[in-house]
This record gives sequence, structure tokens and C-alpha cells, in this order.
Amino acid sequence: MARDWQRHVEQARADGDLIALVQWDGEEGSAGETFSKGWILYPDFRAEAGDVLVRAQAPDAFSGSDLDAALRGRAVRELTLLGLPGEELEATAQAARDLGYQVSAAQGGQAQGGQA
Repeated sequence: MARDWQRHVEQARADGDLIALVQWDGEEGSAGETFSKGWILYPDFRAEAGDVLVRAQAPDAFSGSDLDAALRGRAVRELTLLGLPGEELEATAQAARDLGYQVSAAQGGQAQGGQA
């Protein structure tokens, strides 16, 4: 899965698409507690020059973060989400739609339209 995701990110960069990496701040004592070993980004995914790195808290990547401002400041209107299926991905997709973005989800390196 990670290789498929990495290929998708590399292709998006080659196409000139903006990459936004979301760093989830976990609750104290959780496996993803902020600044713990489980909190770090997957080693194959690093922010590069021009990427947007956002720290967020559940339930979605927009709540309490500057993601919407960062995207609007770059005139982004379409999003392809790449992440593990689950509450945060679904909530982020819905929040993005509520904010007026066109949303698709990438699965296995291929973009899928509609629901995330």
C-alpha cells in the first residue's frame, strides 16, 4: 500500500499538484500522542519544498487547522485524499465538501470520485 501511495504522491508532484501532508496530533497516552514515535509521518512521506504541512486533530484535517486557508490561498478547489479508510478520512472528505471543495479519494494509487 505504501508504495502505491508513494507513486501517487510522486505523480501528483510531477503533474505540478500541491501536496498537503496532515500530521495528526494524538491525545496524551495514545499510540499517536503528539511528538511520540507513533506520531511521526510515515518515513516514505516527507514534506518537500512547496508542500503544505498541517497539524490537525480529529475529527478532520480542517477543524482547528489552517488547511482551508492554505488551500484557498493557493486557489485549490479540487482535492484527492490519500489515507487509510476510517473516521478521519471520511470526516475530512465531508468537511472538504462542506467547504465547497470537489473531493475524490485515491485508493491503490488510483483516484476514485465520489465518496471518500
